[in-house]
Amino acid sequence: MESTLGRMGQMGTSLADRRLRVVLLAPEMCSRGGVQMFMRRITEAIGELVSDKLVEGYIVSLNDSTNDLLRYGSIPAKVVAWGAERSKWRLVTHILTSLPCLDVLIVGHIGPSPVAYLTRKLRRAWRYYVILHGIEAWKRVSPAKQIAAYEADHIIATTQYTAQAFSRYNKVPIERLQVIPLCADERPISPRSGFRLYGGFKLLCVARQEASERDKGFEHIFHALARLNSTYPDIHLNLVGNGNDQSRLKRVTAELCVSQQVTFWGALSDEDLAAAYSDCDVFVMPSKKEGFGIVFLEAMRHGKPCIGGNHGGTPEVIEHGKSGYLVNYGDAEALAGYIAKLRQYPSLRAAFAACGRNLVEGRYSAAEFRNRYRKLILGRQ
Repeated sequence: MESTLGRMGQMGTSLADRRLRVVLLAPEMCSRGGVQMFMRRITEAIGELVSDKLVEGYIVSLNDSTNDLLRYGSIPAKVVAWGAERSKWRLVTHILTSLPCLDVLIVGHIGPSPVAYLTRKLRRAWRYYVILHGIEAWKRVSPAKQIAAYEADHIIATTQYTAQAFSRYNKVPIERLQVIPLCADERPISPRSGFRLYGGFKLLCVARQEASERDKGFEHIFHALARLNSTYPDIHLNLVGNGNDQSRLKRVTAELCVSQQVTFWGALSDEDLAAAYSDCDVFVMPSKKEGFGIVFLEAMRHGKPCIGGNHGGTPEVIEHGKSGYLVNYGDAEALAGYIAKLRQYPSLRAAFAACGRNLVEGRYSAAEFRNRYRKLILGRQ
C-alpha cells in the first residue's frame, strides 16, 4: 500500500501548511434511525475539530438534499454540507471534482466504500476509513466492497460481533478491524410537559415496523403480554414508530386478545420521544439482528432498565442481570418472566437503571465517542 507521506508529496500542499481536510460520506442524516443518528454524532466530532481549527470539515450525504442538511440542527455551522439527493452519479462527481484533495475520507457505510477506494486511486484522498454497522456486514459482500474494505486505512465496527462476522465472511484479518461503540445523544431535549404513556406498568419499544424488518420481536412481546394478562393486566406496551407492517401487527394483537394492552403511537417528535423514555418503566426490544441498538443507550440515559435480544451486538450493550436482561429470540415465556420480575421489584429496576446510567456516562458517553474519532481523524490511533 502506498505510504501516506508518498501520497502527500504527490498531491502537493504539505500538511504543515494547512488544516486537515476531512470528509464524512454519509448514506443519510436527516431522518430517524440508528445509522442516521450515528452519522450525526460523527459530524459533531468533526465540528469540534473544526472549532479547534485543526481540520476543514465537509459532509457529503447520498440520500439527503443540500437544503435538508443545511436546515438540520445537528450539522455544525462551520462544516460544509452537500447532498446528492439519492444520485450516486452526482455523489461520485462531487467528491472527485468539487471537493479539494482530502486527507481523511470517512465512509459511513460499507455500501459506498468503492467510491473511497476510487478516490484514493485517483489521488484525491490520502486516507479513508470504512464503518460497519450490523447486518450489512454479517455476510459476504461484493468483491468491490471487499477490496475497498481491505485497502482501507481503518475498518471500524460498532461491536466485536460485527467485526468478527465481517472478518469471517470476507476473509479480512480481524487485526484489520477496530471497534468504536456508539454513544447516546447528549443534546438537552426537554420532554413535553403533560405527555404520558398508557398503562399502569409501562413498556416502551421504539422501532420501525417494516415488513422487511420482522426481526424486532414485536410479536414475541405480544405473546408475553398474553401470558401476563391475567396476573398483571396493568402492563401495557407503548410501541413508537411507523412502517408498512403496522396493520398486520395490529391484527396480531387482536388475535392474541391483547389489543387493549398495546398502543401504536406512530412517529413522535423529539420532545414527545424524550417524554416517552422518561415516563416508561422498562424498555423492551427482543430483536434478533440488532447491529448495536442505540435505542438501548437512549433508554439507559433516561434511567430505564432494558430487555433486548441475546443476539448480534445487543449483548455488548446490555449487561445481562446488571443493566437489564437478554432473551433468546422467540422465547416469549422467558420474556414474560423478565417483564414480571421487573414489574414485581422496583428495587431491581432502580439497580439496573443505575448501572445503565453508568454505562452511558462512561463507556458509551458522547465525550468518549468524540475523543475516539478525534484521535482516529488526527492519526493518533
